[in-house]
Amino acid sequence: MVMQTHVPQAFLPQQSPLCHSPLGSLTPAGMGALMTAQTASASTRLAQVETVLRDNEKLLRENEKLQRESDKLRQELEGYAEKASRIQKLETEIQRISEDYENLMKASSKREALEKAMRNKRDGEMRRLQDFNRDLKERLESANKQLASKTQENQENNQGTVAKLLAQSYEHQQEKEKLEREVSLLRSANEDQRRRAELLEQALGSAQARAAKAEAELRKKRAYVEKVERLQAALGQLQAACEKREQLELRLRTRLEQELKMLRAQQRQAGAPGGGPSELSAHTLSEQLREKEEKILALEADMTKWEQKYLEECTMRQFAMDAAATAAAQRDTTLISHSPRHSPNSSFNEDLLLANHKHQEMENRLKALHAQILEKDAVIKVLQQRSRKDPSKALQGSLRPAKSVPSIFAASGTQSWQGASPSDRLAEGTSRGSAAGKAPAEEPAVPPASGPLPFHSKHGSKDGSTQTDSLAESSSHGEGPECPASSLESLAAARALDLSDMVEILI
Repeated sequence: MVMQTHVPQAFLPQQSPLCHSPLGSLTPAGMGALMTAQTASASTRLAQVETVLRDNEKLLRENEKLQRESDKLRQELEGYAEKASRIQKLETEIQRISEDYENLMKASSKREALEKAMRNKRDGEMRRLQDFNRDLKERLESANKQLASKTQENQENNQGTVAKLLAQSYEHQQEKEKLEREVSLLRSANEDQRRRAELLEQALGSAQARAAKAEAELRKKRAYVEKVERLQAALGQLQAACEKREQLELRLRTRLEQELKMLRAQQRQAGAPGGGPSELSAHTLSEQLREKEEKILALEADMTKWEQKYLEECTMRQFAMDAAATAAAQRDTTLISHSPRHSPNSSFNEDLLLANHKHQEMENRLKALHAQILEKDAVIKVLQQRSRKDPSKALQGSLRPAKSVPSIFAASGTQSWQGASPSDRLAEGTSRGSAAGKAPAEEPAVPPASGPLPFHSKHGSKDGSTQTDSLAESSSHGEGPECPASSLESLAAARALDLSDMVEILI
């Protein structure tokens, strides 16, 4: 950085005359003088310039020094500014501390005032207590004096009382020894009674166990008795059903015998004109009748077998239900026998066991009823399926069984009858009818006549008996010897229908 130097004013006016002086007016002497003057002035000027340069150098050095000093001062100023900020912070902190100190001084002054008040109060209380203690000491001294006087009086009385107490203590000691002996005797008696009570409890437990066993055996016997009663009732029902069946078979046999007699009478009345073919037709009819009788016997054997099987299944199911009931009863008895001894709270346990037993019985009954309902639903479904498959037998299925026939035969009969095909039903009906009239049918066949042969259709009544309604007579449609075979076929078909109706009534 170059700074402008200050030229002195003495040098400037000397230049102006030199610049404006006329050169032509000077003489050589003047020129010499002028030259000397100029040289002198130039030397002076050079000296002045040198001095000025020296001054400039000094000024430059001073300027640099001043710059260094200014930088140094600036740094010092920054340091002083930082110190000032710190001092300001310190002043604020000192102010805060002074405020806290003032607050502490106020609090300490309050505390000192309170301590002073408490100290004064404590001093007053201590003075009051000291006065009270002094009064108590005085009272104690007076009481001690009175007690000393009284003790002297009581010592004399105590000597007599001590003698009395010694005598009483001796008596009490003797009574105590006597009571201890009695207590030992009572303890031994109590132990004996405890042993007896334990023995009695053991005997009671064994008696309860025997009673539980006896109750279980009694339940078993009652169950067996109930089973026997049920079997006897079933046997009675079977006997009644057999008697009813025998009556119906006897009635059917008598009716068939009557029809056979009527047929024989008609054959006798018919005479000899149609003898040859009628004998052949009678022979074929007798063979067919024998075959159907064999079929009837086989079907009756199957029916009896299925009835026995159904009865066996019913009895086995009943036995299973009875066994489950007896098992539940035995379990309850074991629970009762293994339960703790009777106590005031045992009644609740007994009620709970009885409730559980009743609940188990109800569950068993519900299961049995559910099984019966399922069986009946199955039978109904089978009947519905059969009725849908074979609607032509709806008229035959509408016949109601007799009231006297038991439900066992009704169920077994419906199952066996619904299980057979329609052709088997017809064959079974004809075979049963021929078996019912087997005795009169085995007689030698008489040549049938061409006269009228009546046949009847049976309908079930409310009491199980049969009601006959005459449908038609074959003689009204075909009399004479022209069509004996057709009349015999119509008679066989009518008899088959009648026998099937009767078999359904029997079932």
